[in-house]
Amino acid sequence: MVAGHGGERENAGVRTLAQSTVLAAAGALFGLVVNAVRPAGIAILRPWGGDGEGAAQCAVAAVEPARIEVAEAMHLFAAHEAVFGDVRDAADYATGHVADAVHLPCSAEAPDWLATVAKSSIVVVYGGDAADPDPVAHSLTTNGYRDVRVLSGGFRAWRDAGGSAASGPCEVCGD
Repeated sequence: MVAGHGGERENAGVRTLAQSTVLAAAGALFGLVVNAVRPAGIAILRPWGGDGEGAAQCAVAAVEPARIEVAEAMHLFAAHEAVFGDVRDAADYATGHVADAVHLPCSAEAPDWLATVAKSSIVVVYGGDAADPDPVAHSLTTNGYRDVRVLSGGFRAWRDAGGSAASGPCEVCGD
């Protein structure tokens, strides 16, 4: 009978270990699901680098943002399947921009209008000769936008291909 009690204790230990493992896995899964549905999420899988002062800050991803060719961007524009953002300076934007494009500041800080754009939307950003859209694309991706693309050739390529364009200052930004 004594041997039987030892076996029961071993089974109880194995059961407790199995239950603990299942509970830990369920907790981790729950945490990942909650993080995925949070608007900004938590940077658990992004690289972090120290600033030398003991405080950590998010390191900018070295991966180049996705590119989109003008023909595909025009298709998305015609089908109203993408939001367009212009990262050029205010004067260039006012001279001409993709119709309905919103002027994004080159500081890579998204203006208030982005709060109304679903994180699942396709966002196409473009620049010009002196405006690099990559930092803005990285910022948008870091802020939870899942499909951010940079227009190859910028506004010049869009205009040269006969893309729909408008001129005038950005009404949302006031520039």
